Amino acid sequence: YVLKPTFTAQHIASLDKQAKLSRAYDGTTYLPGIVGLNNIKANDYANAVLQALSNVPPLRNYFLEEENYASIQRPPGDIMFLLVQRFGELMRKLWNPRNFKAHVSPHEMLQAVVLCSKKNFQITKQGDGVDFLSWFLNALHSALGGTKKKKKSE
Repeated sequence: YVLKPTFTAQHIASLDKQAKLSRAYDGTTYLPGIVGLNNIKANDYANAVLQALSNVPPLRNYFLEEENYASIQRPPGDIMFLLVQRFGELMRKLWNPRNFKAHVSPHEMLQAVVLCSKKNFQITKQGDGVDFLSWFLNALHSALGGTKKKKKSE
């Protein structure tokens, strides 16, 4: 469960109703969803965005339940869906009530970001959080089968 946490619909529905502290292996207490993300090099801009997105209930709830996106069909060789999978894994780790520590490593998620952004967003170089947020949300939307058509307003 620590390595691959899973959530039931009932557990997800109760996340905002009760704030229950959890205890890490070292005895420290933490609130699931409010845990630190390790800073690997210069990825604090991405960590801030990922941490903020993890606390948007509709987004969080969707990604906590892997069945929501596990069966989405993607073209062969499409690497962008890796972002969806890694973001889901990170969300489940951030919200896991049975973590060993009160912080989580975003390493796999950030590797997917570097790959899918064609190195526009790096772990080793400081980036702009707003640029990252815009790119990340658009990339998730596209990878989940969203439209790329721009809608005209009249």
